[in-house]
Amino acid sequence: MSAKSPKLFARESTGLTKSIGAFDVLSFTLLASGPMVLIPLGVLTLPSVYEGANVPFILGLALVLLLPLAYNTTALSSTIPRAGGDYVFGSRIVHPIWGVIPSFMILFSFVTGIGSLVIVTLQAFVGPAIITSYPQFLNATLSFLYLYPIRLFAISLALLIFIFGLAILSTKAWFWFIKIVSLFALFTTLLLFAYLLTTPSSEIASRFTLQNTTGLTFSGVLEKAQASGWTPQHTSSPLVTAGAMIFVFFFLAAPISAYFSSEIKSVAKSMSIGVIGGTLFSWFIATAGLLLFLKVFGYNFLSAYGFLNLSNPSIFTFNSLVLSITGNPNISFVIGLGFALAALGLVAVPMLPASRLLLAWSLDRLIPQRFAYVSDRTHTPVFALTFVGVLSAVVAALDSYYSATIGTFLATTIIVAIAFLPNGVTATLLPLMKKDLYLLAPSIVRLKIRKIPLILITGLIHALGFLILIALVFLNPTSAGTSNGELSSGALIVIVVMFLISIAFYPFVKIVRKRAGIDISIVFKEIPPE
Repeated sequence: MSAKSPKLFARESTGLTKSIGAFDVLSFTLLASGPMVLIPLGVLTLPSVYEGANVPFILGLALVLLLPLAYNTTALSSTIPRAGGDYVFGSRIVHPIWGVIPSFMILFSFVTGIGSLVIVTLQAFVGPAIITSYPQFLNATLSFLYLYPIRLFAISLALLIFIFGLAILSTKAWFWFIKIVSLFALFTTLLLFAYLLTTPSSEIASRFTLQNTTGLTFSGVLEKAQASGWTPQHTSSPLVTAGAMIFVFFFLAAPISAYFSSEIKSVAKSMSIGVIGGTLFSWFIATAGLLLFLKVFGYNFLSAYGFLNLSNPSIFTFNSLVLSITGNPNISFVIGLGFALAALGLVAVPMLPASRLLLAWSLDRLIPQRFAYVSDRTHTPVFALTFVGVLSAVVAALDSYYSATIGTFLATTIIVAIAFLPNGVTATLLPLMKKDLYLLAPSIVRLKIRKIPLILITGLIHALGFLILIALVFLNPTSAGTSNGELSSGALIVIVVMFLISIAFYPFVKIVRKRAGIDISIVFKEIPPE
């Protein structure tokens, strides 16, 4: 071969093993979708930040989009069960750029989300759980989690090292961690439901008044909120509804199991149970929890309480509501710990998908080959996981010291919505552009409604639904579903820049590789290795 001849691609096995079962995917979906986290954050946010939003309507409409999203993820993963998920689907079915756009956006969300959410877990869940149930530990909790950034970062770093270390040492051990966390969080959530269903509202109101945390009576919450500028508002609009739905989707949409589908045993069956079944179960848990709180406390009270939480998050916490429900600080702490572990699960779940995405990029020569290294001993992509871990630690350090400055755009949920949209188009085009792949796919992919492929219908619902939501949110940035309900100028700039980079990434790499004698366009004509 001459020096000027194009280099060939050597397509070998990735080294990953099929060790993930249906229950693993189900547990992963339960944490990735975050219904147990949506309950406390939704209680404090939906009636206040999205004032007047019809919560039952939003949750019902969400299911109309969640099910097509879950089915499309299952179908595409079953058709092309490879590491890389949306990147592989889009690049092989539509165009390389179409695969890079969602994967680039979601990778940014993964890295910033892991680093930011570990801080949120400690400050918004662990801290309030301790302070509310055991006020004698107030000073110690403030010292370790709020007053000294170096201590907060040290604890965050220890958690990140533990979870990333598990993922590096053994995928199976990491999934055992995921299963234990999801089961404990689910148990404590159901325990809270039992108290909500059996405790009279009058008794809950009385317990709330007797608490020292807020210093207010049950009726005094509305008076305090009104004195601070809050007014009851029951009217809504399509723009506010769209913002609230983006917020809900951030927690209930969980198609990211697709990124490690090459490691899933019996992909079609496991993804059907884990993703479709897990999405339905997660939606049910979140819906039951939010509607129970609305019934027990009332919309006005939660709107006023959430309004006060925005300015005094350390006083008007979700844990104070839990303590008024149970009346027992020990049980309240266990429930609070369950929600904290669910939030920690949100920290953990992007780790595997992010590393498998980098591996897939590396196999296609978009990034250095080092990212595709899989240990012969652990069968995990050690370098990719370490790289994501280091970046996440940097974000955690920044959030520990400057969360008030960068927290808003780091928590921007609309990035996730933009990342999820392209897969709807990919699903729609599968039976049209890749008929050979479609005909060879498992039976669940080839389901039809009156001779029309089901995936074509669900793909259109998925793509159009997310497109409409994103368009409405950009028309009303003040209800965008970020950490404070507003799509700030900083967040908007980050979203636009990331989107433009994702479009330019593949053409740039193609030019660079071509100068080195490598035509990477060839690789997208074949299915990646397992």
